[in-house]
Amino acid sequence: MNTYKFIKRFFDIIFALLGILICFPFLGMLVIILLAKGENQPLFRQQRVGKNGRLFTLYKLRTIKKNKASLNKVPHLSTTNENQISSFCQFLRNTKIDEFPQFFNILKGDLSFIGPRPLLPEIFYAYPLDIQKDILTVKPGLSGMGSLAFRNENQLLKKIPKKDQLDFYHYYIGPQKGELEKYYIQNQSLWTDLKILVLTPCVLLCPNFNIPKGWF
Repeated sequence: MNTYKFIKRFFDIIFALLGILICFPFLGMLVIILLAKGENQPLFRQQRVGKNGRLFTLYKLRTIKKNKASLNKVPHLSTTNENQISSFCQFLRNTKIDEFPQFFNILKGDLSFIGPRPLLPEIFYAYPLDIQKDILTVKPGLSGMGSLAFRNENQLLKKIPKKDQLDFYHYYIGPQKGELEKYYIQNQSLWTDLKILVLTPCVLLCPNFNIPKGWF
């Protein structure tokens, strides 16, 4: 393991533990609220593609009930009608609080804080083959260049008829997002990771925030 990977993993463990310690009472409260709202399984589990093509279980708070999620013709693109989601769950999704359980994924070693976002197999294979090969060489992340640049992915997809959304992802979003992930992989460093880490809360708090030119 080279120095960069060792330092990155060290900080992943430290900050994942801190995140779990700080957020655990908050997560417990959120689970209780979801249970009170009638959600019997407040923790959502889904198979994603990890390093070397290994599938792993990604954890999130469940924000869409099973029977409502099934109404979506392409549920893996997360384009469920917002009218089907309570305002509380929509808040969790918009603020990414629903992804806090992924601190456990980071601690386990499935994820890093920074890296290409882990995708469902059918979405991952929308990327060109050369990009797939590059992505499989690194650990996926909680935040990354592709997810920052395409933070409005759901809004783009909502403008497309549901029957065409998967094709739109394959031919428009996938290739461009994949090129960004490939650029990150070819230029990864602690400095690049730090810049992505700084940009992530800026984008979450201000969706219209423009990434400064020349940062990458």
